Amino acid sequence: MKTGHLRLLGGASAVAMSLGLATTADAQTAPPSSTIAAAAQVAAQTADQAATTPSEQDIVVTGVRESLRSAQAIKRNANQIVDSVNAQDIGKLPDANTVEALQRITGVQIQRRYGEGATDFDHRTTPAITVRGLTQVSNFIDGRAAISASGGRTLDLEAVPPELLAGIDVFKNPPASTIEGDVAGVVNIRTRLPFDQPGQLISATFKGNYYDRADKFGGSVSGLYSNRFETGIGEMGFLLNGSYAKSSYRQDAILIGAFGPIPAGITIPGAPANAQVPYGEQIYDDGGDRKRLGIAGAWQWQAAPNLLVTAQALYSRYKFFRQGKYYYYNNNGNATTTPLNGANFTFDSAGYATSGSLANQVFESARFDQDLTNTTGNYTLSAKWDVTDRLHAVFDAQYLKSSYNADRNGFVISLYDQTGQTPYTAKNQSIVDFDLRGSRPVWNVRNPALLSDPNNYAFTYMADSITRNDADQLALKYDLEYDVEGGFLQKLRGGLRYADSTIDLRGTWNGFCLLPSGPNPSCSSANGLPFVRLSQFPELALKGPTPNFFDGRTLPGGILYPNFEPGSSLWDSLVKTEAKFGATPKSSFSPGDLNHQTERTLATYLTADYAGTIGGIRIDGNAGVRVVRTRTGSAGTIFNSDGTQAPINVQREYVKALPSFNIRARLTDTLQSRFAYSKSFARPNFDQMATNVSLNAPNIIGFTQRDANGNVIAQYPTGSSGNPYLRPITSDNFDLTTEWYFAPTGSVTFGAFYKKVDGFLAGGTTFLPFNGVTYAIGTTVNTGRGTVKGVEAAYQQFFDFLPGLLSGLGVQANYTYVDSSVTNPFATAGSNVPTTVPLEKLSKHSYNLVGLYEKGPVTARLAWSWRGKYFDTTQGSGANNQVQFQKPYASLDASISYNFSAHLALSVDAVNLTNRMNLTYINTLSQPLQYTLNDRRFGFSLRATY
Repeated sequence: MKTGHLRLLGGASAVAMSLGLATTADAQTAPPSSTIAAAAQVAAQTADQAATTPSEQDIVVTGVRESLRSAQAIKRNANQIVDSVNAQDIGKLPDANTVEALQRITGVQIQRRYGEGATDFDHRTTPAITVRGLTQVSNFIDGRAAISASGGRTLDLEAVPPELLAGIDVFKNPPASTIEGDVAGVVNIRTRLPFDQPGQLISATFKGNYYDRADKFGGSVSGLYSNRFETGIGEMGFLLNGSYAKSSYRQDAILIGAFGPIPAGITIPGAPANAQVPYGEQIYDDGGDRKRLGIAGAWQWQAAPNLLVTAQALYSRYKFFRQGKYYYYNNNGNATTTPLNGANFTFDSAGYATSGSLANQVFESARFDQDLTNTTGNYTLSAKWDVTDRLHAVFDAQYLKSSYNADRNGFVISLYDQTGQTPYTAKNQSIVDFDLRGSRPVWNVRNPALLSDPNNYAFTYMADSITRNDADQLALKYDLEYDVEGGFLQKLRGGLRYADSTIDLRGTWNGFCLLPSGPNPSCSSANGLPFVRLSQFPELALKGPTPNFFDGRTLPGGILYPNFEPGSSLWDSLVKTEAKFGATPKSSFSPGDLNHQTERTLATYLTADYAGTIGGIRIDGNAGVRVVRTRTGSAGTIFNSDGTQAPINVQREYVKALPSFNIRARLTDTLQSRFAYSKSFARPNFDQMATNVSLNAPNIIGFTQRDANGNVIAQYPTGSSGNPYLRPITSDNFDLTTEWYFAPTGSVTFGAFYKKVDGFLAGGTTFLPFNGVTYAIGTTVNTGRGTVKGVEAAYQQFFDFLPGLLSGLGVQANYTYVDSSVTNPFATAGSNVPTTVPLEKLSKHSYNLVGLYEKGPVTARLAWSWRGKYFDTTQGSGANNQVQFQKPYASLDASISYNFSAHLALSVDAVNLTNRMNLTYINTLSQPLQYTLNDRRFGFSLRATY
């Protein structure tokens, strides 16, 4: 080895040892044979092979067959367990949404919210996807870790325009060279590079969509320009890719809520002894739109045969507007159900009412709108240097900046006309008839005119909220790879990665009751005070429900929602509306609204690749260890019960060692098997580690600690806070696969996996000293442990052996079984809450079945995606701390395209063809909680490529 080579290796060692770690690096933009970056490179290479000759006149049109071939090549050739989905053509992933494209991958399940694959607005820190049932997923952009300013850990995938992507990879048991931060796996989104294809490439796509329930149109336009050419200082390439899209949605929901027994004194003919009837009913009438802007650029320079410089930039801006309208029964503290005495009811075999009539129903109507803008900028520079034929070096720098801004409002009008009323004393009571027996649930009031008359409503409540979060991350990486000549040992790799992240969380909430005396934040008043009448401001009434709500059978007589003054934005409307009531929104941040966090990580890894023959079987793989030091800081404020305040800053440090081992046995040229083990960890979300402490009076006991026999151990005053002392969730991961690749686009794969996870997070109590007094602090704690195990199977093939046009037929199919069991932190002795539960959002069974056709100019796809029931939450709205589930759900999607020439293609597609209704229930299907309908989406696109 030359002296210069030794100096490079020694420099890396010196930096590592000065920081207290061994020499290592990360796989963020690794040399050609390394982990995630290698898989991304394989993806680009296999997509390029759609062109038959490397001429500058070639047009890159991959088609569905080639997209499957390249995805299969990634899985087959990777030195770890990976699944991929690749763009069928320039600017065309097989689904309209980045999250939806992931549902086709074995072991991945997605959430659907507001008509798309997405996460719920009020739970933005929970990813829209799970991998093998776990939500602790790392998101990478071109092999580099990405964070979000939402307060969570993961990039908001639904915000990234799918037209910018060449493909998506899911790594399920990453080796030690991969950036840490997951226990479920890694999702890597890949953008395009100018050196991915020869010569010039120009592509443009125009798409239109129709959303049937919203009865609105949307669409997108995207374009790509790429070229490469020789210069006097080496070959250079430039690429620019842009996309803008607008979509609409409508989501109709009917809620039944919790059930309870028939109260004494009420007679229901034929009711069973164990009869249960609902307390009341609601509707959710949601609608809104999304706007996605994405720009990706890249520059590559082959400065010398052994030196490649690449600069990339990705900017995305996601705007989501939601108008959330609610009409709900408010029992105002009533502890019993109110079935109509003597009414006709029907019951199922478990004793739950399936139809009937309810008395003393008093309704309120609310608006809770959200206006979200989420931006992400990711800017990188890397240099790959082949120092010699055997020694390779990579330097990579990344800067990511993200913002998360949200404005929210709240507005309630009520059929209660004065303070202190109950359902029995209110003037504007209703009798409700409901029927849950048909294909669609329905409920109505016997006096519909009551609900549509503005003279019956009064203003009762308003709220405003703003969120202004920012996140910045700078990451530097230095990798080395050394090819060992001959023998069992093939490669040695190592290096360093340093990341410095800053997160600022800023959020307000300002709510108040609307009383004749003015805005009242405490909502405390004497009984019998009249509310402000809607008739005083008739312009603040909005007619509802939305036309043809839930197919037009529920509340056809009309209702009223609260409305806002016209304005240039949600916030402008809110300011003008609150002014009518003498109120002013909270538009600045107080100390309790602010949290500043820092996170600095230094990671080092060392891995060895090996290959050889054992018992006549070719084997290869890698083994290594990653060592990570994490330093965190969280700055906030202590709020004492006497009104005084004090700053607080919590600094922590911990070191984790993460070993990994991968082995592949090439049983034949087409049959191979893998085994993988790794240890991984996921850091808590930033919002969970926020440090703002509220302390109650130190002389008032609010928490009693007892032993197993109920004896008092200690008593404490109480408080509440985030928890900067949280430990990472850790996992030991085992995988075993068998893979048969019998054709370029034909394979059968089978895998089994097992994860042992420790440190799940949940609400709990920790004991901390403040001002010389130990408090019981209600916060998030590491509480649960559990296991996740299952099997995956996948099959894909084109039936080229069939005659004539039938030879274009193909099929993709996969199935996942996942079983999990984790400690339920909300279980208490004697309650009906189970002590162990499955993981939230995890279906035990799920599968995808996709029919394919590609022959000549025609390409078609019919995709059926199904997931079984899953545990939704323990503490959901209306569940009364009972276990809440989602019924099995399926979606049928279709697309067909026609290539008029090598340059021009037209396609049409449809999503949710069966108009499937989703159902959430409490404990049993006999106790439905929420029925939901979303849009069917119909679209067309015209794509030109030159």
